[in-house]
Amino acid sequence: MPSLPVSDVAHSETPKEKKEKKKKKQMKNEAVLEDGVSAKRKKKESKKRKALDVETMGREDEEKSETSFELFESDSVKEKRKKKKTKVDEPEDKEEEVEKENLNAILNFRISAPLRAKLKEKGIESLFPIQAMTFDTVLDGSDLVGRARTGQGKTLAFVLPILESLTNGPAKAARKSGYGKAPYVLVLLPTRELAKQVFSDFELYGGALGLTSCCVYGGAPYQAQEFKLKKGVDVVVGTPGRIKDHIERNNLDLSQLKFRVLDEADEMLRMGFVEDVELILGKVEDVSKVQTLLFSATLPGWVKIISMKFLKSNKKTADLVGNEKMKASTNVRHIVLPCSSTARSQLIPDVIRCYCNGGRTIIFTETKESASELAGLLPGARALHGDIQQSQREVTLAGFRTGKFTTLVATNVAARGLDINDVQLII
Repeated sequence: MPSLPVSDVAHSETPKEKKEKKKKKQMKNEAVLEDGVSAKRKKKESKKRKALDVETMGREDEEKSETSFELFESDSVKEKRKKKKTKVDEPEDKEEEVEKENLNAILNFRISAPLRAKLKEKGIESLFPIQAMTFDTVLDGSDLVGRARTGQGKTLAFVLPILESLTNGPAKAARKSGYGKAPYVLVLLPTRELAKQVFSDFELYGGALGLTSCCVYGGAPYQAQEFKLKKGVDVVVGTPGRIKDHIERNNLDLSQLKFRVLDEADEMLRMGFVEDVELILGKVEDVSKVQTLLFSATLPGWVKIISMKFLKSNKKTADLVGNEKMKASTNVRHIVLPCSSTARSQLIPDVIRCYCNGGRTIIFTETKESASELAGLLPGARALHGDIQQSQREVTLAGFRTGKFTTLVATNVAARGLDINDVQLII
């Protein structure tokens, strides 16, 4: 038999060995592939990391620039930002500061919350000069002579401090309640219309403080007025003639009086109420316990005598007129039209059409007869004078105020102190 070389026998491979070699080769190839893929992944991840690093660096630079801008931002801009925040947080405080800056604002006076609320309800945020000038004087207990032109707010100049004194001031301790109590306030006015107007203010503002009022004047039945006086009220407002009648009938007791007020004193003199006024003022026995307030547009001799006779020697004076002569208002246009008495009825309708501007017109006449005659000649006009019954006068004034008719022909009954809106023409 032929012999084989030893080397060939040694290097001959079995089938198992061949399979193992194949597996090892496959393992090596897979390892190489995995190494390649991982290398690619690492490269991608490194690129992403570099991009993220660039972004974060940019953001940090922006933040640094913003903080540096804030550091160098001007103080005025910072203050503006602070003000914007405080404006949102504190609107009410600023409103109060604005009101306090106004010296005549009602917050600056000793006015109680209910009365202040009622004033705001009527649209009153601050006092008129005569009211601001006299409020503390009256509330502190001094007698007063107040001089101001008609329409400057004299009524509230005594209404407000008197009401505060009765409820929160010096007169509070002496105030009583119950049926039949005597009044603490007496107000005298020259005309029924003015008396009703002042009474409405006492009723409105006094009602908010729990005070009762009564208005007495001629031309109205005694019985209703007597019933109210006997029942007991805090405030009595009226004309001198009717007040005198109730005193003489023992319907009006002045023993508890704390305030007496003479409004439109010069007009009372002109209308012939001198004796009645002096009789009424003289009914107060202890003058030291009564506070007297006198208001007048002018100061004729009799008014000065009254102030010396019935007011205390240490009385105060509030004068918004001074030594100036009574001049016509500079805010009103004045026109003089020469006209004969026979042509008046023809001229006046033309004047009304030209100058009333759609508002109300008041025509004053010297006599009652002239008022009635002219009212009959003018379309839609009404007359107002002393010979007309009180109930009809009240209806007439109410109709004029509400605009049921726009022309009123009157005597001096309507010459002082009536509060009527939208009067565009006076003849």
